[in-house]
Amino acid sequence: MSKRVEFFFDYVSSYSYLANSQLATLGADEIVYRPMLLGGVLKATGNTPPMQVQARGNYLVRDLQRWADHYQVPFRMNPLFPQNTLKALRLALVAKRAGRFEALHQPMFDAIWVHGRDLSDDAVLLDLVTRAGLDPEQSLQQCAEDSIKAELQANTDEAVSRGAFGAPTLFVNGEMYFGNDRLDFVRAALASR
Repeated sequence: MSKRVEFFFDYVSSYSYLANSQLATLGADEIVYRPMLLGGVLKATGNTPPMQVQARGNYLVRDLQRWADHYQVPFRMNPLFPQNTLKALRLALVAKRAGRFEALHQPMFDAIWVHGRDLSDDAVLLDLVTRAGLDPEQSLQQCAEDSIKAELQANTDEAVSRGAFGAPTLFVNGEMYFGNDRLDFVRAALASR
């Protein structure tokens, strides 16, 4: 049997950034990256963004740094958080179709969660796309195409229909695991396959 992980994420999700840093350690034969619009998931499920609850938001900032220290990855709470990552997610799909996803994916996460950049800013996105080896103007045009919009919407709808209510959400053999703190369960599920 295949050891396959589906990783539903949004770049605006700090816990998706942290989980992404550990995917290579899970023992998967295949990781399927599924960009989804977290705002759409939250709206569809009636979930509340963590920062809208003051005590939860205060805790979250400390918790994120603990996880980053545990994983030994850089992390800085973005002063521009939250931000609209719709175009960034669409560009990830453009990069995927062009075979340049890996060149763009981690830099997108790093831009928001290490360097404090704004992924809703076209200049930032153009810089990241260029560094990933894609034509910036063509990529921006492609991210406005109906097929790219439909793919992101389909990913978001599918995540919700399968039980997702936030990010990151991972699936192994149809079993859902929510959150960066469930990666040990993902690892165990893969090891049992």
